[in-house]
Amino acid sequence: MYVLRLFTTVLPGLLFGWFWHRFLAARTSSATVREAVFFSTMAGSSLFAYSLVFVSHAQNAFCFGAALMALATVRERDADDAAQGRDPGARFGWMFLAGLFGAGATLFEYPAAIASAAVALWIAAVAAERRRAALVVTLVALGLAAGLALKHHPRPALAAGAVALLAYAVTLSPRGIIRLLGAGLGGSIPTALVLFYHHRCFGSAFKPGYSFLENPTFREETNQGFFGATQFSWEAALRMWLDPAFGLFPGTPILLLSLVGLGATLAPDLPDDRRGLSRRNVLSAAFTAASLYASAKLLLVLKDHALPELHARLGPWVAALSVSLIALAIARCPRPPKTERAIGASIALALIGMTHLIGMMNNWRGGWTVGPRYLVTIVPALGLLALTGAESLLMSAKRDGNTALRTAVTAFAGGATVAAMLLTGTASAWFPHVPTEYTSPFFEMILPLIRDGFVPHNAGLLLGSRGLRSMAPFFAAAALISLLVLRGDRRRPLAMLAHGLGGLAVTLLMLLPSALAFRPESAGVTRYVKSAFEPHPADSATPTPPPRETAAQAAARARRLAESGQTQAALDAWLRAIRDGR
Repeated sequence: MYVLRLFTTVLPGLLFGWFWHRFLAARTSSATVREAVFFSTMAGSSLFAYSLVFVSHAQNAFCFGAALMALATVRERDADDAAQGRDPGARFGWMFLAGLFGAGATLFEYPAAIASAAVALWIAAVAAERRRAALVVTLVALGLAAGLALKHHPRPALAAGAVALLAYAVTLSPRGIIRLLGAGLGGSIPTALVLFYHHRCFGSAFKPGYSFLENPTFREETNQGFFGATQFSWEAALRMWLDPAFGLFPGTPILLLSLVGLGATLAPDLPDDRRGLSRRNVLSAAFTAASLYASAKLLLVLKDHALPELHARLGPWVAALSVSLIALAIARCPRPPKTERAIGASIALALIGMTHLIGMMNNWRGGWTVGPRYLVTIVPALGLLALTGAESLLMSAKRDGNTALRTAVTAFAGGATVAAMLLTGTASAWFPHVPTEYTSPFFEMILPLIRDGFVPHNAGLLLGSRGLRSMAPFFAAAALISLLVLRGDRRRPLAMLAHGLGGLAVTLLMLLPSALAFRPESAGVTRYVKSAFEPHPADSATPTPPPRETAAQAAARARRLAESGQTQAALDAWLRAIRDGR
């Protein structure tokens, strides 16, 4: 199992991180933002947890992120060729990688097919070079075909699909055909592997493994609806994004900037005149009013409703607030380079599609996890949008000469990264199987584990260190990362100190919801985690009971052993207390 973890998750994660850091570095003017987004995604998100254990969530995230990087590279090199008056090349190799990794996401996890579909649409857009207006007809016909297929109308669906294919064919040039061939060749490899696996294991290339689950409970759940996807639940949609215990935004706060990034990538060309009733100012005022109205409705719903109907009432207004904030970013933020715009549309499709699909699943929570494990696929994509949003705000600050805004952006990014490493990074490193009973895993589980000397298997233990001393390299790396993201972009000592203090204030603010959610009654769950934790602390070896021990002393010793997770020793002490108390 260790070899499988090392070669299928850990090393691929490090390889992805190398290319991911270089990709992010080319897209921002701020070293602080670059490092913050990189370490928030790689060491402060659920992607870190699933890069350490033998599951498929991290691999499909790496594939989706790699496909986005390949297609973005194609767009950038096309733009460079056009700027220099050269005819763009076919980019066969990059298109091959886009198809390979785009389809590879589904190879590792079925729900990632939505991300693969988003990549496929971007590939089709990159290959369409003539009569691009026909793409609108293509998309409409394709959507109609999908809707008819879901309603079990095969012949009308085929007709709509044929119209989509004909409309798209008129947009292709010889170079576009070569690009499609490259992407198709790359995508055929993981697709063929999936079909071959289905055929050999399940008797049919089109029969997935969900049909052969051994666990009867899981088998019953997946037999409902579309492999377990039945009816959309606002509770699922809200909690996997916003729940303080495992929500994606509370666990990795820098991803909140992805709302700004999405707005920036989708923004139309608007005049930069900020005086009077310019179009930009009118739109900003309208979207600000919409955001305030949605916020007021949220407060009223929170005041007037309680569970279980709270999520259903709250969900539409949370969605409305999110759309309003994205629209406000569209109106106010400078647009990124043209090569970045298609990224926003592709990621938006993946976000909406995966949120809706997972919100329909009857097992959306996924059991003992760090964060919402089914959303790990889009963590790198959200990180890219967060970087785009931060860079757009930095561009706005530079345009307006607003140094305070620039400092606020970098301080937020640094503080949010430290908070993410505490809330999610430590859980990923210590115990990446957080029980569902927790409402504040960091305060209810991680701090007690660290306090009592529980540490995961690590290289320090192999070298003879014991307890927390064995985790010294981990703590040193965390301190170095914190220094990198908290010092800011300016190198004057006083400015670095002020920026660091501002970032730490953001960290404390981000920790506040988790601290408020702390429940003392979760101590019983923590005792169970300690009993299952491997390895036990070196100093928690079962002590030899005193030769003369009263029943009260034995009972007290049993309580101490139970609190430290030594269930067998605690049971022996309780038996002694009961026997001696007779």
